[in-house]
Amino acid sequence: MSVLKAEKLTHTSIGSWFGLLMALAAMFACLFFALPAALSGNILFATNIIQGKPVQIAIYHDGDIITLEPDQAGYDELVSALYASLGDEIGYYEWGWSEERFAQARIEGISIELIYAEPVKLPGNRLDIADPTKLFVPLDVFGYEGEAVFRGGRSGYWALPIHVKTLDMVRAITEEIIAAH
Repeated sequence: MSVLKAEKLTHTSIGSWFGLLMALAAMFACLFFALPAALSGNILFATNIIQGKPVQIAIYHDGDIITLEPDQAGYDELVSALYASLGDEIGYYEWGWSEERFAQARIEGISIELIYAEPVKLPGNRLDIADPTKLFVPLDVFGYEGEAVFRGGRSGYWALPIHVKTLDMVRAITEEIIAAH
């Protein structure tokens, strides 16, 4: 009889430990994924996935403008390259630009602007990254060297642009599009 009790006790102990571990795993999943996802309003906040696509892309180069729509050549490649760069976010710059500086960047050098019909959720290390309706990327702008993506709303661009590791792929695709036009 004592052997039976010992066998039952061991089986019950293993089940209890397994249940405890499962409860802890569920708690950590809620704490580190579900709660931040709910607070950010973006279920994919922990991934590098950006669900929205721009309705138009403007490429500014030396005073000229090339506009791309979703069905045009180069559109998908440019959006994918920029989204991959945003996935390599390494922080934020502690400054912004004036409206005059954005106007100058559209005329001198090369920059791109993505315009969205609806606010787009961006992945990020912070929950309050905001939901921009446009992105501005200076690629080769006089007097500026940096790897930044400015976020903006309908009334203008905000301070604290996203600092990314590199925009080299975006530059390469943009130069190919400019050369083709």
